[in-house]
Amino acid sequence: MTETNTVPDTAVDPVCGKTFDPRKTAFSAKDEKGTHYFCSDNCQRQYESAGKKAKKGFWAKYTDRLKDTHCTRTPPECR
Repeated sequence: MTETNTVPDTAVDPVCGKTFDPRKTAFSAKDEKGTHYFCSDNCQRQYESAGKKAKKGFWAKYTDRLKDTHCTRTPPECR
């Protein structure tokens, strides 16, 4: 049995918001929500040392950034 481990072409660091190629980084962490990729060891350390509430804050900022970049291009009927 082989394990398929696909890495996306792009990722957004949940700590700093930088978009980068996760295939070119060695910084990642796994938890119950999946694998998270980081642009630097500093961002990875911040994420891993953060409490549960702080991690939710990272993800709230991340989703807000996605809304800012993607929803402005989404037609009104799709929102």
